[in-house]
Amino acid sequence: MIGIICALKEELDEILVFAKNIKIENQYPFKFIIGTIHGVNCCMVLCGVGKVSSAVCTQALILKYHPDLILNVGVAGGIDKNISIGDIVIANFVIQHDFDVSAFSHRKKGEISGLNLIKIPCSKWITDKLLICSQKITDINLHTGTILTGDQFINSQEKLYELKNEFDGKACEMEAGSIGHVCYLNKTDFGIIRSISDNANSESAQNYKKFVKSSSKKASSLLAEFIKSSRD
Repeated sequence: MIGIICALKEELDEILVFAKNIKIENQYPFKFIIGTIHGVNCCMVLCGVGKVSSAVCTQALILKYHPDLILNVGVAGGIDKNISIGDIVIANFVIQHDFDVSAFSHRKKGEISGLNLIKIPCSKWITDKLLICSQKITDINLHTGTILTGDQFINSQEKLYELKNEFDGKACEMEAGSIGHVCYLNKTDFGIIRSISDNANSESAQNYKKFVKSSSKKASSLLAEFIKSSRD
């Protein structure tokens, strides 16, 4: 079974277009949507926005359904000058940029206590497979790199530059790092697909509203191609 986590209804709705044989199982506060995509068993869930909600949801998904892998799919803000709205970023690492115990001299910003990691690695085989699958989709521009997570919607050019300089990320959002953290602790393979809805600058709120649906559709197209290839 493939677990699929989205933070926003707009993101999940574009994935449900591909889903068949749907049934809903409630595990408060989440509704797990069980179904098939291209004949592959999937469990889809709306986690809500932010690190706590996404972490709790990921753990619930793992404990109840024991997925073979988890994919976090949705939109993000681009923080690289070469990334445009509508582009897709496939993560090879995730960082929680707002985790900061650097007041202690032996710690660096972003370093997760207990893991002693700044960059949590996505499962390489998933990242590699997503890259292969992306070649079958003609209307996307693809990037790979680090995705930065924090409980902040970034809409400041100054903050954008700060994040870029500190962590050299490709995109920023509010769930991937915590989902990756939980998967890492549970030894569950995971991958991240994010389509750019805004550029994390002063116009990000307006652009997000304008492009969230179209960007979500592009991310779901890559997800569907990945799942289709999983039958082989």
